[in-house]
Amino acid sequence: MKKGGVYLKKFEKVFFNILTKELKFYMKNYYSNFHGEDKWVGLLNLEDTYVAVAVTLDKDEEITYKEVKDYLEGSLDRPFIINLIVLNEGDYFGDYHNSSGYYNKLVFSLSERKAIYCSEGSKVFLQVLEYMNKLDSKKKINFKEYKITYILIIINILVFLIEAFLSRNIFDIDFYTLVYMGAKVNILIDHGEVYRLLTAAFLHGGLMHILFNMGALNIIGKEVETIYGSKKYLAIYFLSALGGNIFSYIMSPDSISVGASGAVFGLLGAMLIFGIKERKRIGKRYAKNIIETIAINVVIGLTIPNIDNFGHLGGLVFGGILAFILSIKKQK
Repeated sequence: MKKGGVYLKKFEKVFFNILTKELKFYMKNYYSNFHGEDKWVGLLNLEDTYVAVAVTLDKDEEITYKEVKDYLEGSLDRPFIINLIVLNEGDYFGDYHNSSGYYNKLVFSLSERKAIYCSEGSKVFLQVLEYMNKLDSKKKINFKEYKITYILIIINILVFLIEAFLSRNIFDIDFYTLVYMGAKVNILIDHGEVYRLLTAAFLHGGLMHILFNMGALNIIGKEVETIYGSKKYLAIYFLSALGGNIFSYIMSPDSISVGASGAVFGLLGAMLIFGIKERKRIGKRYAKNIIETIAINVVIGLTIPNIDNFGHLGGLVFGGILAFILSIKKQK
């Protein structure tokens, strides 16, 4: 992908996220014959018309307008107003004043990080761009915003360091250390050590194991923390971890299991429920991406040995069910 295309993707993600969360837009995707891929258009449903907004590079301005116009004419039941956010990398050679008058536009200079032209109808989006610039200036990690995710990661890392110290090996933690520290072992659970159904979720079998799980938690956890809030996020995380180990206990009684992946799968389940329930507002692509991520991890689990697939499945199911219940309570 060329540099301009990379900028476009990053800009779209932040821009449309603000539109859907703050300005009540919802997303639709259409297939671009010119680009050979799906493209996004944001829509705001007013009483007698729709406000549509799309993002394009300056060199693709005219073709983007035509494709968006053709798509909207074939899918909407009322008149619409098109706004184009035109990203410009250098000198802008388009029609600043849009003499055709068919659409509103805002030309945004990527190098100067500011609007260099804005028609009257697109001025509402100036505030969005100002907000984006403020977000862009905050490069440092905001611990408070994702404090639960970071705390969970820190706890997992501290526990792993204790494992590595006891095992005297950071790359491959020995069997005895894992059992001693609380791995899921059915015979011990049967003898009263039920706590293992939860403690196993904070243990990892080696350096690559914890790096993979914490990397996933850092990405997925932040999303779930933003969507559901701290308390619901914690409930989903811990019950998914518990549910994953219960599934493993029932379906894989001879295995000794450790890892946060059951909890991570539960977070994926929660994201999937959110994507399905909010598909009209955020578009169907969100849920499709989650399904693809789950499918890829299932394939990995089936092809690589020593992976607790029942733990993953249990976490996914528990996380999805809990997220569904929480969403019903929120509606009431």
